[in-house]
Amino acid sequence: MQKKIPRSGAFSERLNRWAIRLGFPVLAWIAPRAPRWFLFLHARWIIAVVFFFHSRPKRAIERNLARVLSAAVGSEAVRRATSAMLRHLAYYWVDLFRFPQLPRDRLRELIVGGDVRALDPLRERIAAGERILLMPAHLGNWELGAVMLGQAEVPLAIIYVPDEFEQAEQFRSHMRTMSNVSEIPLPADDRFASLAVLRAFGEGRVVALQGDRDFRDSGVELPFFGASASFPTGPFHLARMTGAVLLPTFIAYAPDLRFEIEHGATITVARTADRDGDVRAAMEKWVATLEGAVRKWPTQWYTFYDFWPQEGGSD
Repeated sequence: MQKKIPRSGAFSERLNRWAIRLGFPVLAWIAPRAPRWFLFLHARWIIAVVFFFHSRPKRAIERNLARVLSAAVGSEAVRRATSAMLRHLAYYWVDLFRFPQLPRDRLRELIVGGDVRALDPLRERIAAGERILLMPAHLGNWELGAVMLGQAEVPLAIIYVPDEFEQAEQFRSHMRTMSNVSEIPLPADDRFASLAVLRAFGEGRVVALQGDRDFRDSGVELPFFGASASFPTGPFHLARMTGAVLLPTFIAYAPDLRFEIEHGATITVARTADRDGDVRAAMEKWVATLEGAVRKWPTQWYTFYDFWPQEGGSD
């Protein structure tokens, strides 16, 4: 959870840290040993308890889903969707710990169509020598992509904003390391991440970063589900500077809890004299692609703060 997620008081903060400190080591040990359904069942219960006490993010989820679904806050549709999102969040955490410890054949069984077909568009671009910025969102289980690329021996570096819960970030980082994934942390005051990205490209790596949360509150506002929302400009300036192409990629849970992998159309950032115009034009393509993905999987887009601030509540 990053800094934009609203806090719910000292008790909720202590509960969160207790759950992470106690639960993560247990989950890391039991994940490859227990049946997936058993882990899902218990993780759903834990998530329900955490969000019962951590209520402000849950109310933000409800307001966001109300706009996505064109429904009223408090309606049956929004209540059902909120419950479904918390279930998917539980599945995300269970699978995050399971993925790196699964044999390649077992992991492939969890992917609709297998992993070969899903990686074809990426392999073609790598073979052509392109610099590639994979751009997922906080949707479904994006960490599966890192495991897939690691198992396929495709060098990958992930740009990420460190979690405010240090132990949660340590566990997530450990799981990525098990998949041979390099990390590029992006603290709020770091202005030199682009140098690390250039090094990653120089090493022949694909670079991945999420493009749906404006953590620094310095993004560009664009129409999204009929209202203005802020999106980060960093991925697009980075692509423009390095000549990389942006490849939107979404990994979502299918109804049978396997995974669907969907690639959006490649986005290229132009390099004209109008830098801001070049960036905005590319961002508009990304936001349209993201809206389509969220419309398809609304209960798998994890947003724990008011994505449209003008609709935020008084809580």
